[in-house]
Amino acid sequence: MTKENVVKSQKEYLTVEKKLAMQENRKKSEGNTELFNDVVKALETDRVSKPSLSEEEEWAMPVTFDEYDTIPFPIEIFPTTIQNMVKAVAIDTQTPIDLAAMVCIGVLSTALSKKFAIEPKAGWKEPLNTYTATLLPSGLRKSAVYNATTKPLYEYALELHKEMKSKIDKRKLKRQALEKRIDKLQTDFAKTNNPELLQEIEAISDELQRHPELSAPKLTVDNETSENLVIELKKNNEKISIMSPEGDLFIKFNDPTEKGKHDVYLKGYSGDHLQVGRVSRPGEILTEPLLTICIVAQPTVVQNFPSYVHERGIPARFLFSMPNDNQSFREPFPPSTAVEISRAYKELIRKLLMFTPNETICLRLSEDSINILKDLIMDIEKEFRDNGIFEGHLRFWGSKLVGQILRVAGLLHVAHSADSSNLEEITSEVSLDIIKKAFLLKDYFITHAQKVFGVMKRNDTFNDAIYLRDKILNEKKLVVDKQTIHQKTKKRIQGKDRFSRAYDLLEYHSYIKQVKGGKYGNKGMILVNPALLKNDSH
Repeated sequence: MTKENVVKSQKEYLTVEKKLAMQENRKKSEGNTELFNDVVKALETDRVSKPSLSEEEEWAMPVTFDEYDTIPFPIEIFPTTIQNMVKAVAIDTQTPIDLAAMVCIGVLSTALSKKFAIEPKAGWKEPLNTYTATLLPSGLRKSAVYNATTKPLYEYALELHKEMKSKIDKRKLKRQALEKRIDKLQTDFAKTNNPELLQEIEAISDELQRHPELSAPKLTVDNETSENLVIELKKNNEKISIMSPEGDLFIKFNDPTEKGKHDVYLKGYSGDHLQVGRVSRPGEILTEPLLTICIVAQPTVVQNFPSYVHERGIPARFLFSMPNDNQSFREPFPPSTAVEISRAYKELIRKLLMFTPNETICLRLSEDSINILKDLIMDIEKEFRDNGIFEGHLRFWGSKLVGQILRVAGLLHVAHSADSSNLEEITSEVSLDIIKKAFLLKDYFITHAQKVFGVMKRNDTFNDAIYLRDKILNEKKLVVDKQTIHQKTKKRIQGKDRFSRAYDLLEYHSYIKQVKGGKYGNKGMILVNPALLKNDSH
């Protein structure tokens, strides 16, 4: 989008009706002699915090912005080893506990996808791969948490690479020898047209097919194009994870050149047959591809997704977390993660990675678990009705929530079993206790989805207005000098037009009134709705 288009879209954010309403409000404020005199008097007498404003009836109740209260991550769902790791990493890095917990879901999915599936009833089977995204602003140590919790994956992948290196080198030499032999025979056949040479060429070609090229196994990729992602799935038994502490994947979704290339993300979620054609080389056919996505990124990467991204249902496949950061309350030297906690976590994840059943193990629910699953389904179904949580833009996301929770239930069942016993002895029945733990995630993911999808609808004017509002209210005064606010926000909001649009939006929502004041009556002033300071709320 060009700079001109960005400016244009910001200006068009307010409807004509809203602009007219704000102009009318400003006229009333600027024309109210009593209000004007109150402001001037307050400033001249240095009584800016307690001006004798006009009657509160002049103020409408503030119309709040779309902001959402989220709930804490229910860490008790995890087995003890993972709980200890999540808590320790959160303390060590002084980050919300949600961040490490969400990455651990991605780690479990990477380790167990294709090895297990969960089947609540005949004909309804959910694979155990998950799409998760945790959104936090920059500078909050996201990478440190990501590195600590994903380390066992990368260490195990490196071991596999070293083990395979000798086999890969030998296979490469064998194929080169066979290819050179074929080249020589083809040259001889072209000269002599000897049918025996042709038969030998065909025999060597068959042998070459029996010894396909080997490649180092991968558990994860980071920043691949959709085309390369299909190739990596093919190389790795149709299973791969996109694990990244950055939001490059979401940035790709905004790239117009990637439009129409999202099948791998859609079909990789559910394991659907995928056939991809190629212009310059043979295409790929994947029978049951399973993709895990675990992204840690800044909230801005989900803003302004093109409509076709939503229409294809890509965001609807993600479990989101957008916790409140604890910056400004962090300890300078918190205790580091204990070695024994890290070691136990590494051993558990390694046990899950090394477990390789001959075929996918199908997990089923106990009778008691099925009964509470029915209750969960009915509770969620009600939210699709008028005025329900899923009536609007969360409809597609809500339609996948039951399946998402069941996937996590399957991951938890295996993780709890591995934490307490040998995986070879794992039971295929998911207990009522595990199901109850997984169902604690329902409200967590709903509240965070509301928050994230709300961010997707925002634009710069909206964000600027919220930022200004908080700075204004932090003054705890009924009359605030605009220049004071500008000095405190100029690094974040630059340009007169941006300030003007944000103030206008705050005035439309009845948070403030803009007036002139000061000794000569020309100073920009902000009158704060008294109800906000009285209730000490936003």
